[in-house]
Amino acid sequence: MNQSKSQTIMRHRSFAADCNPPFDGLDYMARRPFESWKSTHLETLVGGWLQLDPPCLELATLALAEMTKRREDLAIRMKFAKAELEPIAWLSEARAAVREKLLPDVKAAKSARGRVYVILRGGYTSSNHWYGAYVGSTTRPVAKRFAEHRSGGPRSARGLPTHGIEPLYSLFAPLNPVASSRGKLLEWETRLHECLAPIVPRVTGDVAF
Repeated sequence: MNQSKSQTIMRHRSFAADCNPPFDGLDYMARRPFESWKSTHLETLVGGWLQLDPPCLELATLALAEMTKRREDLAIRMKFAKAELEPIAWLSEARAAVREKLLPDVKAAKSARGRVYVILRGGYTSSNHWYGAYVGSTTRPVAKRFAEHRSGGPRSARGLPTHGIEPLYSLFAPLNPVASSRGKLLEWETRLHECLAPIVPRVTGDVAF
């Protein structure tokens, strides 16, 4: 497949509206979540993750980052190419920013019910590294809010019914729960938005002014 055709597929590709759940037992706060995993196991899992609809791009990208550290990334890069998908180029830097700038301030009460979240958004071009991020907040389970975004209803957001892909748990799971008052939710949504904006090519969502 020539490059221009591949780029067209990437820009216009849409996936099923299902919500990928967080990977059971994975420490999303860890700098290298897959550090203790065997390379052969990761290679097998990545092949499966990229064939799902929607694909688990976050997990596959985290695995690629680990294999790159080991200088054993060629097989996984070939799996991305075979699936005609791109890894999330900015994910590692975004995760580091969240850990360093936001995690030290997390002091939510046990009764807190608020959640901030980040959704991977496609529909962009190679100049934007193919993907952007939508930042939001809710008092509902993230999976239900994701379903609303993908439904195209009045509580959706521009571009997400077609181009929403999956929640990026490694960018928000360690921050939750947060206080559920509207002011605190918007404060954390704004802080997360501003943390990601210098790194992610396109960040959308509400911010406090």
